[in-house]
Order: sequence, then structure tokens, then C-alpha cells
Amino acid sequence: MPSSCSSLSSFASTLDSFDYQKPAVSNSHPRRGCGSVWILEQDSLKDMPANIQVMQATGCTNAEAVRLLEKTNGNIHKAVACLPGKDEWDFNLPRVKVPEKSSSAMDYEDGFSTRYRTNLRGYEFTSTESNGHDTDDLSLDKLVADVQRGVSCTVIRSQLTRFRERMGPDKTCQLLNGLVKGFPGLFYVVQSRNVEMVKMWAEYGGDVNTTYGKSKFPLIAYAIVLGTSYATDTTALLKALLSAGASVACIPEAFHTPLSRDLMDDGPSIEESGKIAGEHQKWCSPYVRKRLMDTLNFRFEQRYFLHRAALLGRLSGAKNQVAKLHKAGNLLGIYYNLIGQTAALTHVIDHLISHFALQKQKQEQDPEQKSKPMVLLFAGPSGHGKTEFARSLGKLTSRDLEMVDCTSMRYKTDLWGPFHPYEGWENGSALSNFLESHASQPCIAFLDEFEKTKEEVRESLLKPFDEGIVPSRKNPKVKIDCSETIWILATNVFDNIIHDFCKRHAKDLFSNESGAKGQKLIRKLSKMIQKESIQKLGAPLSGRIAEFVPFLTFSHCEQAAMADRLLAKFGREIIQPVKESTVPSQARLVGDINVQVRRSYSVCRVLATDGYIPELGARSIANTVTRDISLAVVNDYLDKRERVHENQGRCTYVVGVNEDDMIDVSEAPTN
Repeated sequence: MPSSCSSLSSFASTLDSFDYQKPAVSNSHPRRGCGSVWILEQDSLKDMPANIQVMQATGCTNAEAVRLLEKTNGNIHKAVACLPGKDEWDFNLPRVKVPEKSSSAMDYEDGFSTRYRTNLRGYEFTSTESNGHDTDDLSLDKLVADVQRGVSCTVIRSQLTRFRERMGPDKTCQLLNGLVKGFPGLFYVVQSRNVEMVKMWAEYGGDVNTTYGKSKFPLIAYAIVLGTSYATDTTALLKALLSAGASVACIPEAFHTPLSRDLMDDGPSIEESGKIAGEHQKWCSPYVRKRLMDTLNFRFEQRYFLHRAALLGRLSGAKNQVAKLHKAGNLLGIYYNLIGQTAALTHVIDHLISHFALQKQKQEQDPEQKSKPMVLLFAGPSGHGKTEFARSLGKLTSRDLEMVDCTSMRYKTDLWGPFHPYEGWENGSALSNFLESHASQPCIAFLDEFEKTKEEVRESLLKPFDEGIVPSRKNPKVKIDCSETIWILATNVFDNIIHDFCKRHAKDLFSNESGAKGQKLIRKLSKMIQKESIQKLGAPLSGRIAEFVPFLTFSHCEQAAMADRLLAKFGREIIQPVKESTVPSQARLVGDINVQVRRSYSVCRVLATDGYIPELGARSIANTVTRDISLAVVNDYLDKRERVHENQGRCTYVVGVNEDDMIDVSEAPTN
């Protein structure tokens, strides 16, 4: 057997001179995998030339096999990982045409996965020969065709709504979870990279844990491998699937645990390969492993959320039931909107669901009794997610949100506006107008920088917090019902307590094994803040706060994930095409730049180590990303060009870490 790539080249010429017949795979011993996994199973191939082993595993030509072996220094496993196996899916999906004729349920039955084939007879899933937007009869083929040709989410939602109203939720679920040309419908939706479409499909019953083919290729893995650059980034897709309940159990642990490392280019190490065997062996071939690695080494944030999902438990059926009753069924998704603050998120979710359940119970016992507002205090340093948490909470619980800056709130009229007939009464205030327009409706009022309010302002909040009533500024005799309002008071006044606590208990707070001990520490910190609140904000107000929620500083991996998120934002901006214009606001002279990040954990670790300041949080990391990467790329790009113009072609900048553990940015040579 040739021992090097140079000898392989000479061997290739002799190989081409005779008629080589690829050995057939015996039906009694079906191919259980593909690529290098399959090679290891074939004793008959072990003594054959490396060329033939690669050809047999991938179905490529002899010339391609030699090229791959030269590229990988004769490593058969790495060579095989560069191409899909002979019978392996290449991640392409077929184009689907809108059906010209309506089809009966019997015709469609073979196209539905086994799980959804029951009780279909007697129903028709059809399409008409129209533009496809105003028909009440649907087929999955038609829906998929619409998705592929870019029909809006609004149009498809209206079709599904009419279908569900007529046929019911079960039949809608059966429709959405069928197969089109052998692929589950949701695979086509993910291929579109339309995040809102994915959310809607799941909302109407699409199974986010669906798989493709006999190897059971997971939908979540497909979403990952599609994201190969900032132009095709699928991080938002992954987060949407996780939020909708996609399980990460199908993703081998070696891809996301341990988190604080870069992944090997050709997959997990030999020692970790055992964790990929078993039920994942069929779909997680060397080719797939490499594609997963390409994305996960490029977007550390994806690994971070896979890791978080693996550690989190699911909401119980009863908690989901309560959440959905109060239009908060998407609450679990808040874990995938924010980086860090796992304890704070869990704290609030548990309290919200309990609040919803108990208030409903009290109303059933006494229909005249109004709900009592829930008051939360978010305590933590700037830039650690308090405002982002409030915004996400509003979106995920279908509640409108009003943001109030309290930095200059000295008098109650600053917060509420003057009463009639004093000057300005007709204008009210942003907060009073918001509550009046949302009277008796679920909503969120977020009071930021609350520690800067004066005592008069705090006293004016006691009655709204306690009784859920606010007198109208325009007519004092009218009482505005704000009993369904969630009040969030955000403050930095307890930062010293939180910083000291995080330093003293870093190991127990930020380790993966913190568990019950970490939760116990969080409760201890919450009580410390509550006691201090009596001194800082006064006993009357503190006594009306239901939950004191501490926001911790970021761990090392959370800092790296935040750096990756901020770097991705920059990457998505500058990959947009150049646009020339004489109007500055309409011109884009820095564009068509593809930023490639090699080993994103190392890059983001260096960015975070250099830039993270606990008192400033994400803002300090953003400044470092701008200084070390954004400015370096933009200045080098402009220095090397006499003129920027449209259709100039795309260039590539590579971001890595050099031998001195410093960020290195350089333009890659063009081919």
C-alpha cells in the first residue's frame, strides 16, 4: 500500500489503466453508516490502497480521491470527511412546484410520516389552480412551494388559520408534519432561513424534533450546517428551534461540551468518538461532523446555546398549560434570547407562572376580585441584560412594553403628569397614557434607573402597586385599572453587593455543576438585596416588591458568547453589497466583505479577556470588538483601495489569534 501522497499519485496512473469494479455491498450486511465510520467496518477494505478506500466511501472519482488525500496529507478519515458518502445526503432540497390538481387524503397518505397518518381518510388536502393565496384548501406541497418562492409569512399564516378553523388543530398538525418528496415540510422552512416562518410553523403544530430519512437526520443539525458564513448565518434559526422545544439530545455532546475550547477541524477526538456512536452513528458521518464543526467553530454563540439547552430542564406539562392560558406559551424561549443570567431567568419564569396560576384561582373563588399587579426588581450592573430581559419578556408573553427613564424623576408629576386643570394636564405622561390605553389589559411597565427617583415619586407608586389602580390625569374621578400590569424596577444601586458576591462565589455560581447549591446562593443574594433595598428605596416600596432578581456578572464563556454575538453583528453589516450614492445616509462604501473567524472560541476569549469590565458589561466587550476587529478591517480595506464601487466583487478578511495570543486580522489573497 502506498505510504505517502507522492506515491499515491504514481499509483493513480496505474489504477486508471485497469478496469476497477467497486465491490458491491452485501444485502446481508447493509451499510450501517458512511464515510470513515463505514471504512472501519469493512475488513475487506483495510488492505486496499487509500485511493480505493476514499472512492468506496464517497463515490468520488480516482482523481478526486488523490486530490483529497494530498490535501489531507494522506489521512483517509479527513479525506473522506470532505465529501458526502455515496448514499449520503448533501443538504440540498428539491424544488417543489405548486400542485396543478387537487389530491385526496388517500393520495397524500403515503406522503405523511407514520406518526401523522392516522384518521386522514374522509378529509381532503387540496390546492386550486389559483395564485395560491386565497384558497381555503391546502396541500403541504403547495405550502412548501409557497415557502420556496418567498410568499410572506402573513399570507401563509392566513391560509393556515382558515384551514385550522375549518379542519381543527389535529388535522393542521398532520398537514404540516407530512413529507414532500421524502423530506419533512419543516426542513424546507428551515432551508428558507425565515425565522418568523419557522416560529409560525411550530406554533401551528410543526414538529421541531422531526428527522429525515432512515438515518434520522435531525432538523436542528440541518439548521446548524446551513450556516457557513455571516451571509447565511443560522444562529437565529437555531435559537427559534430551541425556543420551540427542539431537543439537543440528538446532537452528540462532544460538539458543545466542554464549552471552553475550540473544536477540532475534522470532528471530535478519537477519545470522544465513542460518544457519537449508537443512535447518532448513522446520520453523524465524518462529512456531517466536519460540516457541524465548520459552523460551530465559526459561531461560538451556537455552541453556547446548545450547551445551555443540554443543561436546562423542560417546563412541565402543567406549567406549559398555565403559560399558554395566559398567552405566555413561548416563555421558554427567553433562555435563548439572553446570554447569561440563567438563575434570573428561572427565577422570573417560576414566579410568573405561579402568579398566573394563583391569580386565576383567586378569580374563580371571587369573580369580583381583581388581579394584583406583580412588581419585580431587577438589580445588577449595567450591560448585563436587564433591559433586554424586559423586552424579551414583553414579546414572549404577548404584552406591550413601556420603557420609562427615571434619571430625572424628582416629582410625581414627572412620572404621571399634572392633574386637570393644571397646565399640561391634557398631555398626560408617557406612563399614564400607556396605562390608560392598556387599562385592564396585560402589559409591562419598565422603570429604568429607578434608584434615581425621589421619595415623592416612590410614594406615588404605592397605591398602583398595592391596589392596581391609577387615577386618570385627565379626569381624577376615573380610576385606571392596572391590575394586569407587570412592573419592573431596574437599578444599579446594589452593584457593589453583586460584584463582591460574584467574586466570592464564582466557582459555585458559574460552574456547570452548580445546581442546587447555585440556586441556594442566588436566593441568599436576593435576600441580601431585599434587606439593602429597605435602606436605599424605603420600607413601604420594598414591601410591595414581590421578587428581587439579581443579575450576575458574566462568566468567561458568557463573555466569549457575547463577543461572538457582537462580532457577528459587525460581520452581517459589512457583508452587505456596496452601494454608491451622493447622499451620505444612503451610501454604503464599506461592503462586500466576508469576515471569516477561525476558531471563534479562542478569538472571543481573547476579546473578552482584553475588554470585559464587570461594571460596564456587554458595552465594554462591544468597544473591544470595535477597536480590535471592526476598525482594523475597515481601515485596511480603505487603505488598499483607490476607489470603492458597486459590483467590485467580494473580498475576505480572516480573524484569528496569533502566537502571542493576540487578535490577528488580515485580508485573504484572492484566487
